Amino acid sequence: MSRQSQYAASLGRAASADAGSGVGACFTTNFSASERSIVGVEERWRCPPLSTVDAATTDRILAGSWSWSEGGAAQREVSSVGDERFYTVGISLSATTLRFQHDGRVLCDGPVMPGSIQITAPGTSVKAVYAAPCRVMHLFVAPDLVSRRYEEAEGQLARPDLADHSPGIFRDIAVERLALALQDANPLADTFGRMYADSVCDAIMARLLARGADDMSARAMAKGASLPRWRLRRALDFMEANLANPIGLAEVAASTGLTRMHFAAQFRSTTGYSPHAYLLRRRLEHAQMLLSSSEFSVLNVALSCGFSSHAHFTAVFKRMVGEPPNAWRMRMRGGRLANEPRGEATACDAS
Repeated sequence: MSRQSQYAASLGRAASADAGSGVGACFTTNFSASERSIVGVEERWRCPPLSTVDAATTDRILAGSWSWSEGGAAQREVSSVGDERFYTVGISLSATTLRFQHDGRVLCDGPVMPGSIQITAPGTSVKAVYAAPCRVMHLFVAPDLVSRRYEEAEGQLARPDLADHSPGIFRDIAVERLALALQDANPLADTFGRMYADSVCDAIMARLLARGADDMSARAMAKGASLPRWRLRRALDFMEANLANPIGLAEVAASTGLTRMHFAAQFRSTTGYSPHAYLLRRRLEHAQMLLSSSEFSVLNVALSCGFSSHAHFTAVFKRMVGEPPNAWRMRMRGGRLANEPRGEATACDAS
């Protein structure tokens, strides 16, 4: 039996009964016409395309792409039981909105920007609910390949583990650009295209492994430097109470009694976000709540959530959510745009 046939058979035995929903284990026996593609299309979310598995999985990083456009559905729920042979590196290639669970724990519930990355260890179950169109690339990396890269680092890494840090979602613009370059290699699916793709994949893994080493050093340096719980609560309460106001880092830091520099470093160490990124995310989440549940105009929503103008709000919303505010509102309301009355902007209630 060929390696592809063995692979299909093993996945078929582990498959979920619900094949049509995108939920469950990977399984398929159909080969696409583009089976020589460098980045194959995944028939199941987070499942390596069969056309890529003819490569020796311990010698090469496998790549797959998955996308969803609403097509009449308000959201798309997908899950994966986790392939025990691979680390899975998810790289968002477009802005979207999702709820992401890792081993039963919610890691994200809101807007996700292009270049956002999540790494899952072999055999770990994950689940996502997408509330906006998306494009995602997945890299499947065998632990043996990570071990070899570890040996090549000559002791610069603490241990050969690609997921040796928090499984949370983080952003890396360099990895995003490398992933887009890898996607562009598909028309070059020949010997030279494969060499190019392998080089790009190696660059991505080197970047992620270096990040893991940097994270360990940062954790050692920041040990004991996290924001105390009472100061964190003050900062969060202050931002919630001022979602509609043009506040800056100095004001938020002052609410905790710290200097801007010390507050920003401790806030990032504690939450994983810079104060600006966290405040922007909360404003967008509150804007989504107002768009879906109120009759405010888009301009009033923008002003109520701290944006200076309709144009500024629309540009940021589209960049981070993936579609303009009015289009998002219509989709959330089943394609019906509410009659939006004109009126004074009203401050957002603190959540």
